[in-house]
Amino acid sequence: MTAGDFPLPDWPGKVDDDPGHDRIAACLVMDIGRADQWAAEVLLQVGKVRQGLEPSWEMAMNAYILKVGPDTTDIAPVYDEAGESPVTVRTDDLEAALRAWISKLSKSPD
Repeated sequence: MTAGDFPLPDWPGKVDDDPGHDRIAACLVMDIGRADQWAAEVLLQVGKVRQGLEPSWEMAMNAYILKVGPDTTDIAPVYDEAGESPVTVRTDDLEAALRAWISKLSKSPD
């Protein structure tokens, strides 16, 4: 997939070559893709956890499993064969990435 085929994930505070931010970006592309309604649903669930309305939220998607907590989120590969280790990220980084992704998708010509 080239940059022309898909928007590049970027959000305020994104750090290049950070393993956690790279995993968030991969999750956005591989699991959410261009599905803005799905991105909004994930953001809604993350928001419920961050606001204390739910203690946690977990979802297995195409490539990754999200285990969202109020402060940190684990992003693990769905398939062990991928050779990837689980990565823990700050939940607020995931939330910021989702907001930016939704914004980017809304501006996309597709």
